[in-house]
Amino acid sequence: MNDALRALDDLKVVAGPKDVPSGFVLTGLVHNELHFLPVFLPHYRALGVERFVFIDDQSHDGTSEFLAAQDDVTVLNSNRRFGDHISDELAAELGTPHNRMDLVWRMLLLEKFGLQKWSLHLDADEFLDLPDGMQFQDFARLLDAEQSELVWACMLDMYPRQHSGLRDMQDDIVVDFARDWYFDGRQHLRLRTSAVPKKIYGGCRARLLNHHGLHRKAHWFQKVVCARLGMDPPFYNAFHKPVMLKWSAGTTFISSHRVDLPASDKFLLPLRHYKFNGSVCKRIAIVLATGGHPNGSLEYRDLAALLEKMALHDDPFLHATSVKFTNFDDFKRTGNALGFD
Repeated sequence: MNDALRALDDLKVVAGPKDVPSGFVLTGLVHNELHFLPVFLPHYRALGVERFVFIDDQSHDGTSEFLAAQDDVTVLNSNRRFGDHISDELAAELGTPHNRMDLVWRMLLLEKFGLQKWSLHLDADEFLDLPDGMQFQDFARLLDAEQSELVWACMLDMYPRQHSGLRDMQDDIVVDFARDWYFDGRQHLRLRTSAVPKKIYGGCRARLLNHHGLHRKAHWFQKVVCARLGMDPPFYNAFHKPVMLKWSAGTTFISSHRVDLPASDKFLLPLRHYKFNGSVCKRIAIVLATGGHPNGSLEYRDLAALLEKMALHDDPFLHATSVKFTNFDDFKRTGNALGFD
């Protein structure tokens, strides 16, 4: 661990095993995630995860207590917060262009618990899928054969049929996978050698924001042309994400969507991202009231404006390309899971 990272390390184990696990590990950051964790942990246990390690950013919804009751979960606390900033000097030493504490936390977790071995790094609303019968240990052997150290995932926003579906889910204490969930069934990314994946489709959020005239990254002329000619909207959000890594000392999170490790140019994992869930409106309101997210929480401001506009006429999330999720094969068929032939 370099001096800059060590200077920012005030992490303390407050629950669970303190040893560095020998089995397959999943690390992540959590804050008030009780809507997801009761299904998140069993999902990843079934896929081979043997230990979970989380930094809990001062949760107050029962997340801390829930995690502390799990035998296979280690919980760490810090005196710092997710949205804190670090000095320019320390950021330069770490090699990251962003002065963000959340990136430091991600690096610390992997330096401490994922060094020189395959592990997962995910948020609580993100659910990876593998082919039927495969576990992450099996997948890691395939990656070792091609000498890669990182696997990209394509974040696919999952959504209900229409806006009223969010209202129907508001009383779900835990996200309900038995409901009907959809995603945009077009290939989103193309893998490249020695480069981040190339976006070839803008995704659900770009589509919805553009349709409702709220795409702040698009010029008004682009919005009009796209709407009239049925063209794809300009890109809005990053949805390539490094999710499975073989961490090396000194590796840097350039951003939460980019790491300086050699990536597989064969495999792409599908990542179900439950941004549009029953708790989304409440979460948006809290973020906008408290801040702490990158770029002045602009993403959440955009989402708030979008959902407010969709609520007026119960507008649909569905699109001509929408696919109802049933299993991994849906992602393989639509080009959002690659390399599993």
